[in-house]
Amino acid sequence: MENIDQLKGAISKLDEREVKALLNLIFIRSEQCEEDEMICILQSMKKSLFQVSRNEEKIERPQTVHIVFGDSPAGSLKFAFRKTTYEKTEEIIVLPDILSVGPMKSLQTKEGIENRYRWFKKNYRDNNLEEYKQGMLKAIEKIKAIPPYQKVIIWTCENAAEQTGLRIVLYLLKNKVNEVFELNTFKVFHEFYSYPMLEEEQFPRSSGELTPEKLLQFYEQFELRPMNFAKREALSEEGQNLLLIENHLRTWEHGELRLSNIEQDDDFIILCAKKLHKELGTHDYMKAARLIGEVIGHMQQYTGDEWIEYRLRDLIVKEIFEYRGDLSAMRLYEVKLKKELLH
Repeated sequence: MENIDQLKGAISKLDEREVKALLNLIFIRSEQCEEDEMICILQSMKKSLFQVSRNEEKIERPQTVHIVFGDSPAGSLKFAFRKTTYEKTEEIIVLPDILSVGPMKSLQTKEGIENRYRWFKKNYRDNNLEEYKQGMLKAIEKIKAIPPYQKVIIWTCENAAEQTGLRIVLYLLKNKVNEVFELNTFKVFHEFYSYPMLEEEQFPRSSGELTPEKLLQFYEQFELRPMNFAKREALSEEGQNLLLIENHLRTWEHGELRLSNIEQDDDFIILCAKKLHKELGTHDYMKAARLIGEVIGHMQQYTGDEWIEYRLRDLIVKEIFEYRGDLSAMRLYEVKLKKELLH
């Protein structure tokens, strides 16, 4: 009886819009799910309603939740919504780092997040790791607590980082009745604009390469459709699998997310070094940052410069590159290929 009274109290705090949205979603999902699945969904919904009702203060809750991967697209989307009505009607949840690299096992848990950032601390030279860790912890908890009547828009692009994020988020939303939409910025960009050369060059490689004006245009003008149940279930299962295995690099090839060998980018780093040595006309040391910039500028995958710098240091350990300077920071050392590898 206490649970029933709590449920009644929670429902009474919903406004008419929220109740209609909730009923609509229940009926849609009941047509799509087996009985056992629907029971799990209803239990999850009840838990969400209890969580929301604990906030006794009556506030205007956002109608839509946007989930974005990386600080750059998140900053652009926040800027796009600034001084518009979306500031009140939309919420933005940011998973702050690049999910194509680093450990993913049990990332939905505090222990998994701790493990991921221990690995980064060991292998990266980034000073903002604690900030990223707290951001990830906060984002995961926010996603788990999304009320069932809110629409969820997941911003993605044609890269492993955002596609990994999509699958993880859908796993976290597995038993929720929320309508879920995917806004793929690469596909929308090329639906709105005819730039064959940019499409061939895989622009944009990430949502963060687009201006706030473009993101706002896509949100307002592109006709979003809810993700169908079969696709949502399939991607959620992929997300679950990602959280069960040890893997440190994911790549996006031919519209599929693949687990890759940690050394996959090494040959391309060597190739870019050969190119720079040839352009310089000398077998002399070059700034590590210049080589990393060359690699990032021409590689198809989206991994971030910290990953490439980590692989470069590993190639130094393997004596494929020589270096001078201080390896504690990218800007403090220079590298050159071993002479016998130039040809």
